[in-house]
Amino acid sequence: MPSPSTPVAPDAAKLPADPTSRGADLKERARAAAVASGRRFVTAVRPALPAIIGYLIARAVNLVVLALMAHAAKKPFWSMVGSWDGKWFRDIADFGYVDKLPVSPAGKPYWVNVEFFPGYPYLVRLVSNITGLDSLNAGMVVTFASGAVAAWGLYALGKHLTGSHRTATIFALLWAVAPGSMVLTMVYSEALFVAFASWGLLAIVKRQWTAALILCLCAGLTRNTAFALVAALGVAALQVMLTRRDDGTRVGLLGAEARRPVIATVLAPLGVLGFIVWVGFIGKRWDAWFWIQDKAFNLRFDFGISTVQWMNKYLTHLGRPIYVVCTFVIILSVALMVWSFRNRKVPLPVHVYGALVMFLALTTSNGWFFQSKPRFMLPAFTIALPLAALMARWPRKVAGVVLLAGAAFSGWYVSYLLYVVNTNP
Repeated sequence: MPSPSTPVAPDAAKLPADPTSRGADLKERARAAAVASGRRFVTAVRPALPAIIGYLIARAVNLVVLALMAHAAKKPFWSMVGSWDGKWFRDIADFGYVDKLPVSPAGKPYWVNVEFFPGYPYLVRLVSNITGLDSLNAGMVVTFASGAVAAWGLYALGKHLTGSHRTATIFALLWAVAPGSMVLTMVYSEALFVAFASWGLLAIVKRQWTAALILCLCAGLTRNTAFALVAALGVAALQVMLTRRDDGTRVGLLGAEARRPVIATVLAPLGVLGFIVWVGFIGKRWDAWFWIQDKAFNLRFDFGISTVQWMNKYLTHLGRPIYVVCTFVIILSVALMVWSFRNRKVPLPVHVYGALVMFLALTTSNGWFFQSKPRFMLPAFTIALPLAALMARWPRKVAGVVLLAGAAFSGWYVSYLLYVVNTNP
């Protein structure tokens, strides 16, 4: 037994922790977590790299074609990527929305930026604030990054639906080179919307209800086409409700299995509806957003009558060849949609999404923007699935040449509209 004068070592457990060592331990844990997350990300994205790289190559081809057209027309090059709708998005990113609707003495609304949904321009503003880039270049960063995420999402969706790496890759690349895809090289919102829609549709078919809800909300803040994604979620929820349990009873609306999909379906439209309601508050009328679409932008629902009339005109009367090209693009897209319906292995929500996007694109009267139909159909990426499966059986070089030709054509189509026709793509 030690004497009172013998020094006794204090209990190590009772010593106060060294703050330096604790901080170092937290940093080490954070570093390890970051490394692990990075490895998981690389592992997840690696299979989709051909699709992402192909998407970026298509954008490069678009820019080359745009530059050649600009040189031939002796008009500006880079500024054109931020023209037309891009000007509206840049205006919102720079100055925000108007606080009231301007109306003409005749009682009609003027063109105004509340027609455009906030998801894309506010993301452009965020990137601009972080990087110091102007809204034009920040918009291009958002578009290119969103498109890369969309290509990844389309690959993941295609792989889940077909089980084929090659089919999934071509599926993503067909979207990247579609006739209206030049807007994926401009300050337009289609790339961001498809990023949300592709991953959202994958979450729906995998019945990941929380992720599906979040992605539906984000898509709804980007474009009103999100109604198609919400409808796909609703169909998936209905399938759950109609499912029979082992005892033969149906799950039903109040079943425990249906609770999450039903709640997700009820909440999913709040993104798109919330913005429309806000516009109604600004305009002091509940239908203000639809009123602006109709009276200012000449966009209204007409069951596709005007689309058929314009197609008939351009197929039977002498006019600009570009509109004849657009007419054939519409015909081929509808044929692809019908072809895609024949695949019974594809889940019903996927078919519903593609059909509704096509329905919204073709039943909206837009005599001013008939040439924009290929862009409006761009989010209907699901219709390309059977063509991707067919092309996957082609020789690699043949498929590559077709895809490169598609990228060049999409660049020419929009560049022609911008520089020769001088109209909105």
